[in-house]
Amino acid sequence: MGFAVTPITDCPHVPAYVVDEVDYLHKPCQSCDDTTENWHCLHCKAVYCSRYCKGHMKKHVDETDHCICISFSDLSVWCYQCDNYILDESLHAIKHKLYVLKFGQEPPSGSASGNDGSSSSSSSSK
Repeated sequence: MGFAVTPITDCPHVPAYVVDEVDYLHKPCQSCDDTTENWHCLHCKAVYCSRYCKGHMKKHVDETDHCICISFSDLSVWCYQCDNYILDESLHAIKHKLYVLKFGQEPPSGSASGNDGSSSSSSSSK
């Protein structure tokens, strides 16, 4: 059983321009073609696997300083610099688009695609 995780709301690393042009949800990791646990870089649209697969998103972060990414699994947003989940109003559009792609419908109000932002320890792994 997991435990509640409270995202931070004051992450200084959220880019001024978030790449929210996304029309895919099952794109494989650009390095290893894994499709099970991928993250989308909010700086450049790159897709890489989590640290619990082969760690290609972490490698991307280390090489580029692009520290904000969103999980295709649970739509949580992670900042590698803050080492925390984050919640920021500027991320609403990308989370909304991914929610519709994932579930084929509009999210309920207050859901993880928008304002709530909470996650659990059993959620996806950066």
